[in-house]
Amino acid sequence: MTKYRFRGEIPGSKSIFNRALIVKSYFSVLDLQGHADCDDVRFMREGLKEIRERSRIDCGEGGTTFRFMALRTSRVRGVHTLEATARLLQRPQQGLLDLLVQLGVQTQVKGRELFIVSDGWKRPRSPIRVNTTESSQYASALILNSWLLDFDLEFELIGDKVSESYFELTVKMLKDLGMRLQVQGNKYVVPAGQRISKLEYRVESDLSSAFTMASAGALVGGAQLDNFPVKSSQPDAVFLEIFKRMNIAWEFQDGALCVSPTAALRSVDCDLFQSPDLFPVLAVLCSWATGISKLYNAPHLAAKESNRIAKVAELLEKLGVTHEVLPDGMIIHGNPAQTLKKGIAFNPDQDHRMVMAATLMKLKGHDITIEHPEAINKSFPEFWGMIGIKP
Repeated sequence: MTKYRFRGEIPGSKSIFNRALIVKSYFSVLDLQGHADCDDVRFMREGLKEIRERSRIDCGEGGTTFRFMALRTSRVRGVHTLEATARLLQRPQQGLLDLLVQLGVQTQVKGRELFIVSDGWKRPRSPIRVNTTESSQYASALILNSWLLDFDLEFELIGDKVSESYFELTVKMLKDLGMRLQVQGNKYVVPAGQRISKLEYRVESDLSSAFTMASAGALVGGAQLDNFPVKSSQPDAVFLEIFKRMNIAWEFQDGALCVSPTAALRSVDCDLFQSPDLFPVLAVLCSWATGISKLYNAPHLAAKESNRIAKVAELLEKLGVTHEVLPDGMIIHGNPAQTLKKGIAFNPDQDHRMVMAATLMKLKGHDITIEHPEAINKSFPEFWGMIGIKP
């Protein structure tokens, strides 16, 4: 087992940063406070600089970068080409194309490129229907780009609300910045001419990354996360409640989250429909708990950066952890006295969350070589320096 004790501040949330960068692209006077150097935010920053009448923008493999940028470029008259990794374009995108058509925008996907031909958004003849069955990012992309319109934008959310809490995060942020919305059930109206009412906005720490570092502290040695966003609308804030149920002791001290090492982890049943990003690291925690845990209601895990249900199953199989794969998650038979494996190689399949999960197993004493550890740069390039071990 590696000696570990973390104290530091987690970088800004990439989800919030990318949303805030879209707003800043409409209002350059907006001062964004906080920092994030991950790939998803870097691609967003650089892409926004490239928007012009004929744009070619590389979105990398970031879902928010690609979907938010598609709506952002469509506000600008011209021909725009969005490049993305083949894997990203294999993920569900039909809802995005349907949304753009309703705004009078022409689109075509060829290989690794999305072509957008736009004269700017046209006033829809009827309220826009945004299908949230695949992702809430379509709805977020639409409302994020509804500033300064010369018509009232009306839309309705239809279908299962996958990761609805991320859309709620978007709405809260926009209201904080001054957007006036009319909401009735699943129906929304953004009145014409929306402008910001603030000149600065602070991006809080990323709670998905915070969960990983806090989990490391619970497993080995403890952790103190400085400037922790106590009142956060990030969906992964639910991890603190999960910690309580798992017998992980934590408290707030002078604005920091302090997590104590916990030898007697309890098993847990968790509905992850609104917080699927917790799944890989939470599965690791559950593997060290006493009893049987069930993580469920997140079938969309199969369409993330990797098939996370399959990759977590592969990791647990290699390490001898008994588990059962479900269509929407996993049942994990925890064992706090795991036999530590030697000479294990694990390929995270370009998935940053799988790098995190495998690293926590390594921290606990399994001898794992993580292939392509650079995948972590998508969300948390500071990870290796903070976790204190080599991949």
